[in-house]
Order: sequence, then C-alpha cells, then structure tokens
Amino acid sequence: MRVPRGAIAIALLFGRAAAAEPTGALYQTVPTKEAKQLATLWTLAGQNAEAAEAWSTYAAALDKGKDHDEALAEAARLGAQPDPFADKLELADQAGLAKRAFAAGRAAFAAQQFGDALVDFHMGYALAPDLPGFLRELGSTYDKLGAAAPKREFYRRYLVQRPFGANSDAIRSELEKDQDLLGTLLISSTLPCTELWINRQRVAGKLPDKGIVVAPGKYKGLCFNPKLEMALFEYATVEAGRPASMIFRWGIVENQLEHPLGRIALENPKAPGVMIDLGITSPEVGVAAPADGHKLRMVLKDDSGVRTEERMVKIEPGQRLVVRW
Repeated sequence: MRVPRGAIAIALLFGRAAAAEPTGALYQTVPTKEAKQLATLWTLAGQNAEAAEAWSTYAAALDKGKDHDEALAEAARLGAQPDPFADKLELADQAGLAKRAFAAGRAAFAAQQFGDALVDFHMGYALAPDLPGFLRELGSTYDKLGAAAPKREFYRRYLVQRPFGANSDAIRSELEKDQDLLGTLLISSTLPCTELWINRQRVAGKLPDKGIVVAPGKYKGLCFNPKLEMALFEYATVEAGRPASMIFRWGIVENQLEHPLGRIALENPKAPGVMIDLGITSPEVGVAAPADGHKLRMVLKDDSGVRTEERMVKIEPGQRLVVRW
C-alpha cells in the first residue's frame, strides 16, 4: 500500500517514525490537530492534490462522526477540482509582440516620425533584449534626432552583441569617427578551431592577425572542434583605445592505453582538483592547457578498475601528449 504524501509530511514534521510503515496504523499515530492544520494550509495554498491527500489523512486519524465526514467531503471536493498549479507556466509570446513593435518602429522611422519610432523600438527592446536589431535602430533614430551620446551608446551595445557582419561594419565605421572610442580584440588559437564563436555569433572566415576593431565591453569566445571532442571557452574585456587578447590554449591527449585498455581523467586547469573524464569514444581529445604552464594531475584506469596510475603531466599548447601504460 502506498503511504500518502500528506501522512509522510506530517510524520516527518512531528517526528513520527511510523511514516515508514505501509499500514493503516500510520494514520492513528498522526496528531489530529496538526493534521488538520496541514490540510488547511495546503487548501489555502491552492495545492488541491496535496490538500485532498492531507484531508484524507486527517479523516483517517478521526473516529467516525461529523468531523470525519466533513474531512472526507473536503478531500473529495478538492480531489475533483483541477489543480491550478499542475500545468507548466506558459509565458506570453514576447517575440511576436517584439516583432510587431519592430515593424511599427521601422514604419514610423520611414515616415520621419522619430519620436514614435523611439517608443516602438524601446518597447520592442524591453520585450526581446536578446534581439540586437533594436539597439541598431535605436542608435539610428537618436542619430536622426541629433542626440549624439545615446546614439553612441546604443551603437556600442549593438557592436558588442554583433561584432561581425555588414550592419556591424557600418556601425563600426560610424563609431570610428570618434577617436579612441573603440578597442581591438586579438583572437588566436594554438590549434585550429572548426568553429569559432564570439558573443554567440559564429565567425566566418579568417580573422586578421592585427585583430578586429570592436566596441568596449565583455567578450566570450568558443573554440569548437567536434573531431577532437573539444569545446573551449575564453573571455576578454576590451577597453576603449586599448587592445585585448583572447587566446585559446589547448593541446591534444592521445589515449594509447592497451593491454589492458584504459581511460584517462585529467585535472581541469581552471578548477584545481576537479577531474575531467576524457571518455572512450575518441582516442584523441582536445584539452585546455594552463596559461602558466603548470602540470596537471592525470589518472589512468583500466576497464576493470584493477590497474590505476597517477601522473603529473604538462599539456603544451598546440602539442600532442601520447599516453601509454
């Protein structure tokens, strides 16, 4: 017999070890005063399923009579009603409303109604702050109104979110008119990245060795190599008029553990003491290399768990480390 959750809750709350017993004797051990109090609280909270269970538990602790019958009736009433909190929370379609605001703003801008355009673009940005197009349109609208400071700020925020592309190049050219307003981000990797992402935007083509001109702000990069099962994140903060570097330092660990076969766990260079299992789906795995060159703990285990070895190894950026017994 399944023990109702309400009964278990009461037993735990009031120190009743009998909650482990799947028998009707449990209900006789539940204090009736506390049982009714819990049932009332569940009811007031709108948790109908828990409330019905708690009223049933309360009724089971009572002798036959008026209180017993009223408790059972309340349990039946609540059990027949849908739980208002049972369904998942559904959010309004913010994206659809944001697109309508964007279209209205573009129409107002085309009609040179720049005040109305500002209202629409601000509303759309509040609804969908992850859509950078609003930042670009707000900057352009403030430009038409002759408001240089907010224009630069919205253009800067757009360029941080979208550092690449035709629109970004146009905004970059606009911001470069102000001396030392932008900075430079130099991105490099010790081994090739199959995919390179900066602030959630995929980089197409090769980046210039001298770096790219970007807006001041925080940048998050991802170097992804699916063949080597490697996804490495790096961060950089760019200041106006100054360069900043984002370097993906990583190497390759090759598993040649044979007779017996084994697997490798390597210490995370950014979280000392935390081990990362390199898995067995690929004999070659890309791993991060410490920026200061310190050695990392490596643990080798065979499949049966009988043989174990620990080593301190140095992961050289851009190099391959072959691991054997």
